[in-house]
Amino acid sequence: MVPGSASIGIACTPPFHKMLFIEKTQRRALALQRLKQRAPERNITILQGDANTVLPAYVRQLRANDRALVFLDPYGMQLEWSVLRELSLSHVADVWYLFPLSALYRQAAKDAAAIDDDKAAALTRMLGTDEWRAAFYERNRQESLFGGTSDVRRAEVPEMLAWVKRRLETIFPYVEEPKLLHQMLESGKQGAPLFALFFAMSNPAPRAIALAKKIVRSVLKL
Repeated sequence: MVPGSASIGIACTPPFHKMLFIEKTQRRALALQRLKQRAPERNITILQGDANTVLPAYVRQLRANDRALVFLDPYGMQLEWSVLRELSLSHVADVWYLFPLSALYRQAAKDAAAIDDDKAAALTRMLGTDEWRAAFYERNRQESLFGGTSDVRRAEVPEMLAWVKRRLETIFPYVEEPKLLHQMLESGKQGAPLFALFFAMSNPAPRAIALAKKIVRSVLKL
């Protein structure tokens, strides 16, 4: 998918099924329209626009007896935290989020001095807070060649990922342990982690959460 894109499957009452695809670029939206024509029996809607704007507006229209499953596959760090908050407040939209883990640890450089204002703003938009600074970095006690000190990232990838999960848990009643997706090298060996697939549930009902846990954990084992 492209920056600001998402897909959503909706089960409504009375029963019917609907799929909504949101794509930012016209070329890809038109490609989806052509694919849609191959399945005229399906209830499919294609919307061209930025999912950061289109998706929250659409979710606000859902009723209390609707159920939605949202798939978020952003390009880099394009997804804004405000979208996740809107989904969590719906209580009817559950989320599969392909979190851009490699983008996080690349942009949150080892040396905080390498993080310019644009990178810092992007990290804050994606994570919904600037508390990542305190969570990931600490003051380097060793002086540089030119004197003075800078902040250094002490958090490694597992600690950063655990912090992201705790962030999601501040807005969603249930967040499953993510499945790490790694780069596959030409040798066939496993490379660096690229993504973390999260499931986050907005429905706070204990019975619904218990059922979701069984299904989600079986899916993530595949």
